[in-house]
Amino acid sequence: MLLKIRHALLEVSNQPPTKQSAVLINNEIIISSGSILIPHLLASDGDKGQANKEIVARLQQGQLVDVQEEGEYGQRLRSLNFVVTFDPQQQRPRPNAASGSRSRQSHILTRFTAYPLYLFCAPEVIRNLHNILFTADSGEEGSQLLRSCFVVLGMRPPVQAERFKRFLAHIGDYLRHLQPVQTLDDVLVMCSPFGLENFYKTISIGKVSNVMGRSGCLFAVSNALPLGCEGSAVFNNKLRLIGIVICTSFQRHQENVNLTMAVNFGYLLRNFMEHLGMPVAQFQINREPSSFAWERTILVIESAGQQGTGTFIRVHNKRFILTCAHVIGKDNATVTCRSADREFLSEVIWCNPDSDRPFDLALLTAPEDVPERCCVRLAKKPAAIGQAVYNAGFPYYVNFSFKHDFNPSIFQGRIIKCDTGAIMSDGSVQAGQSGGPMFDESGCILGVCVSNIKMDDLIYPNVNTAIPICDIRNTLQQFARTNDLQVLNNLVASQDVRRVWSLELPPIRSKL
Repeated sequence: MLLKIRHALLEVSNQPPTKQSAVLINNEIIISSGSILIPHLLASDGDKGQANKEIVARLQQGQLVDVQEEGEYGQRLRSLNFVVTFDPQQQRPRPNAASGSRSRQSHILTRFTAYPLYLFCAPEVIRNLHNILFTADSGEEGSQLLRSCFVVLGMRPPVQAERFKRFLAHIGDYLRHLQPVQTLDDVLVMCSPFGLENFYKTISIGKVSNVMGRSGCLFAVSNALPLGCEGSAVFNNKLRLIGIVICTSFQRHQENVNLTMAVNFGYLLRNFMEHLGMPVAQFQINREPSSFAWERTILVIESAGQQGTGTFIRVHNKRFILTCAHVIGKDNATVTCRSADREFLSEVIWCNPDSDRPFDLALLTAPEDVPERCCVRLAKKPAAIGQAVYNAGFPYYVNFSFKHDFNPSIFQGRIIKCDTGAIMSDGSVQAGQSGGPMFDESGCILGVCVSNIKMDDLIYPNVNTAIPICDIRNTLQQFARTNDLQVLNNLVASQDVRRVWSLELPPIRSKL
């Protein structure tokens, strides 16, 4: 039996109605993120409120919620009206009599009733997502839990348990042929942005940015997806299902943050089969080491209660750490650093006295025995529009990575604008990546990531600004030759550069 993975749009039509993406397998089973149930299972009023509390309590204890069982919680989930929308017919080319060519039939979306079967959570996903979103603004109690849960539905009234288990075993056989997810793997997400039929089967292409958890149960992707894409299928470059999206954005300090996270589908299925008491020896979920060649050059910097990113650089055979001034903070003589193989104290050589003005830079001492292979070379050529780049560092989940293993995130992008003293890219930059490197394809440091763009309290992580290395290269080389601290004062930018960084309007000649 072949395995056909399709995109669908799942809706709960009860008030308040909710819609999001889903995965349809063999036109039989639907899987989606439990976030679609947040408005319905977090209400605490009336008889429904008591049943909701029971469901949430069972999930918190790691128990499987079988909707077919008798009891208040099963009745509560069966009272929700689930509707799944998809195109039941495959597109086939048909002759066009007028032109003699072959045209494609248009999609005809059809709505079907869906029947809830199970609701379950994966414990490691819950722990890891909590570590990632620990700085998020607290919403309704249980919302993070439901983001980490999954709802399983059927296309027809509940089937026999043995038949359902045979179906899951077949999916497990399919997963035996999958390779472990690795950083910078190509991915394709099929989704319905905003949960709208107008955007049905939208395609988003990106890369894996980070693989997290000891089993690799969770991974970040560079795809910037809007709300409604939760539950979407993530495919690899062979169009094999490797994950399901569980998070596209969250609120932090009353600001919207875009961060797309997906659960490893192999881990998810394995956990579900364990809930059902099924054998899972037929496939293993392993996490592979990162394949990013230059991550050994990146380090975490802790200073004044905040964290950022730095880079080992080599200038005239001398080793330094380059980062942002706002990562160091004011009046700090030493900071704590951690690289791939060590933790150490670093002295601040120079820090821009006004981190709000360009260039927002700081230079730190590096251990004398740092291997040459751990030091980045400075790029010799200026950035060019369209050039491929890699923005690396430790975004919001830096504490998670710091605690368990050294695991920086890598976001591939391209240069979209070059200006006086600033380069912009569409590779994501999030809080925590400040001071991190922008690599070119040769592994040289092309820029120092400073910030993403924020307008009207909205953060745009895929439009960000970096300091060009070519603008500061000569100053760093002169300091490496002379050890004269006064030379580093040349890193304070000119008035023209300040105008660019402050987003002031450029001079305009008007002939009106």
